[in-house]
Amino acid sequence: MELEALTKALGVSGFEDEVRQRILNAVGGAEVDEFGNVVLRGRSKVAFVAHMDEVGLLVTNVEEDGRLRFRKVGGVDDKILPGSSVVLYGDGFRVEGVIGVAPPHFQQQQQQVTWQDLYIDVGASSRQEAEAMGIAPMTPAAFSRRYVEMGRYVSATALDDRAGCWALLEAYRRGAPATFIWTVQEEVGLMGARAVSKNLDVKYAVVVDTTACCHPNWTGGVKPGNGPVLRIFDNYGAFNNKLAKKVLEVAKRRGIPIQIGSGGGGTDAAAFFVSGIPSVAIGILTKYSHSPVEMAHREDLRNTVELIVALAEELSQ
Repeated sequence: MELEALTKALGVSGFEDEVRQRILNAVGGAEVDEFGNVVLRGRSKVAFVAHMDEVGLLVTNVEEDGRLRFRKVGGVDDKILPGSSVVLYGDGFRVEGVIGVAPPHFQQQQQQVTWQDLYIDVGASSRQEAEAMGIAPMTPAAFSRRYVEMGRYVSATALDDRAGCWALLEAYRRGAPATFIWTVQEEVGLMGARAVSKNLDVKYAVVVDTTACCHPNWTGGVKPGNGPVLRIFDNYGAFNNKLAKKVLEVAKRRGIPIQIGSGGGGTDAAAFFVSGIPSVAIGILTKYSHSPVEMAHREDLRNTVELIVALAEELSQ
């Protein structure tokens, strides 16, 4: 499956149905557990993991004049919200909307706006009109889709973590001997990974996620285009164990570029670690993380797939 198709699927945390269906259509023999995770069991004791969900918004109230109040889902910076366009979705409907903000003509001075001050406008003039579109409280809203190639980069909505989902699908397509897992609700507390890790019979878990780039206090000297990043440390702690050394050895032996760094936030690796499964996180460097214009270097995407295939082959022995 093309990366573009995955990024254009809508999948705010807890509402990943469209992403899940595209993955199920691309692989054979996968199962969906009771939490919504997709599990494709392989013939080895190594599992590769990527999360299907993305940050976004959730409608909390439909006002009498048709405006939609919302809350944030996952780590969304208030500064990117005013003037953004979104897509509200549910069973059988998609509705385009924009996040309204007072234009500078009407502002006496620069105003500090938070998400509580904002609303989504779908062109409805009443609550009844908005409800007729299918919208109600608990309707998810994803940032509007975009996918473009810019020089050596891909820029798209929800590269975090459709880039990882795509890399797993590519490794599967190439016949990598492994278990592949696509999880739900990573952005709101690693919920899907916490559930699936408790009932998983594997020796290792390699989580493929994105890593925000490029702040020297967080990620060190890593750079886009120089290969995927072995995340040694993040907000959940350190993952410098024997598996990390194996990853570096395999990459060196196969001639696959790899970098070592840390990251803010966390990944599903923490959930597997707590469940007693040695785990590491492989990060695809992205600029402008958790925004609608995330960017990843195409060579990093390609080398991440090469690394997954190599690890699947060598860790399964």
